[in-house]
Amino acid sequence: MRTKFLNQSLILFLFTLLLISCRGKEHPPISFYYWKQTFELTKEQSTMLKEANVKRLFVKFFDVILDENKQAKPMSKIDFKQSTNLEVVPCVFIQNEVFLDNKQVENLAKKISKLIIDIAHHQKLKVHEVQIDCDWTQGTRDSYFSFLKELQKQQANINLVCTIRLHQIKYQKSSGIPPVKKGLLMCYNMDEIDEFTTPNSIVSQKVFKQYIQENTNYPIALDLALPIYQWGLIFRLGKLNIISNDLNSDDLKNRSISKVGENTFKVKENVVVNQTNLCKGDLIRFETSPQEDLFQIAKHFKKTNLTFDQLIFYHISQDNLNTYHEATLSEINSLIP
Repeated sequence: MRTKFLNQSLILFLFTLLLISCRGKEHPPISFYYWKQTFELTKEQSTMLKEANVKRLFVKFFDVILDENKQAKPMSKIDFKQSTNLEVVPCVFIQNEVFLDNKQVENLAKKISKLIIDIAHHQKLKVHEVQIDCDWTQGTRDSYFSFLKELQKQQANINLVCTIRLHQIKYQKSSGIPPVKKGLLMCYNMDEIDEFTTPNSIVSQKVFKQYIQENTNYPIALDLALPIYQWGLIFRLGKLNIISNDLNSDDLKNRSISKVGENTFKVKENVVVNQTNLCKGDLIRFETSPQEDLFQIAKHFKKTNLTFDQLIFYHISQDNLNTYHEATLSEINSLIP
């Protein structure tokens, strides 16, 4: 009798383990970036956030660039036209050139910290995390890493996260590991944007697999960002002239524009399309974030040693959400290791 009981207990234990293994990793709700200067959610955006059970929104508060006097200067500060009940994570984009000759990183950290706090206080936001976006190089690494340490001192009770590019994952020794507890791996803007022959600069499975391989790992915790945006790249006289976030596939059906390739077009006469001035002879490469590419990238991560705490889609501040349904985004999220 005792043996039978033990056998039943063992079977129940093994069955429980099987259920747990089949269920896999528990994934937190997906999040989105909001990357426009004016914060004002549309009805469609609000619906998406509700349907996807979104709890956090990553909002760009401002940019930091070098002015004409080579001084760090904030610009494009966010203007909140409405409030939100979601947790807002302030994001700050900093031009890499800011750190080329900047030795006063302590002063810069104080100014940026104060501006973040002022904006958050004005909107009555409780900030638990701040994200810094800067594509540092070997020449700016030391200055940028010192800045991150100073900013963490300024915001001791806040979780500081910084963005990581694909090349910084592959070339960790030369790029260095930023002095933060968590990074955000950006899986977009992968290929050469200013080469007209590039098939798709936003996302490319071929390029992605050159940087993320089966033995890839990283020494700090990571979140993951995937693209759900589109744009039109306008080339004039052989050079990239305009990046138009407002162009969509319907706009390119204009009679003044002819299709010359799978995702390339030529302007036949001067025309204004969706507030974008196009000139005769302009070439356009229209790029999207194909769902199949996102699925394949998510599946490829399972072959690596990388794991992610959450998935953030870039970005909800574009009127193309009908292409990306909540069920599709949740399915991609479920594939992330």
